[in-house]
Amino acid sequence: MAKSSTQNFSELSGDFKLPDLFKSLKSNNHLLHLTVLRQLTNQRAGTASTKTRAEVRGGGKKPWNQKGTGRARAGSIRSPLWVGGGITFGPKPRSFKIQLPKKARNLAIAQAIAVKSEDLILIKSLPNLNNSKTKELDSALKAYSQIKEPLLIIAENSEQNFLSVKKASGNMRKVNLADQQHVGTHDILKAHSVMITKAAMDKFVGRFSKGLKNTGVKVS
Repeated sequence: MAKSSTQNFSELSGDFKLPDLFKSLKSNNHLLHLTVLRQLTNQRAGTASTKTRAEVRGGGKKPWNQKGTGRARAGSIRSPLWVGGGITFGPKPRSFKIQLPKKARNLAIAQAIAVKSEDLILIKSLPNLNNSKTKELDSALKAYSQIKEPLLIIAENSEQNFLSVKKASGNMRKVNLADQQHVGTHDILKAHSVMITKAAMDKFVGRFSKGLKNTGVKVS
């Protein structure tokens, strides 16, 4: 039985164009910097921890007499001056989270898409892969000459072929498929090419237009 050919990305491009909402946006470098800083900083675990002299086991007994030995005074073998002693001003578990308003985060993502407009590829839907194989996805991407790695594919997680493309891209170091709801500004800016499906773009427009009405940006 003959194998059915894998659908290429080039076959899915059409009259789908970038909405006017993104064309009217001007880049705010400070906002983009804050949003990228927030995304990277919030990924830090903040679990680094050291023990103070009060937390190190042992050291309850005075090592030697205060006077008469000719040695320096010492009250505990767990002093920070001793090997195996406590750590002075060492790291403790903490949160590195940075808060930014939701409208600011949405505006930054919209600006990042506008910045990437020259390297943006708009498709109607994700390709239909026969067996969710990495080789199939790689051949589908090579058929599209505009694509340059690293590549970020943004789609809606409810789309028909989302799971198969996600599985196929798992072994591709420079290809990443992200749900539009969870993609960040840093993800968009660090990619060389950004591919967005129509379903994801519709969600973006609906999400961003609510927050941009009071910012002076024309929303169509």
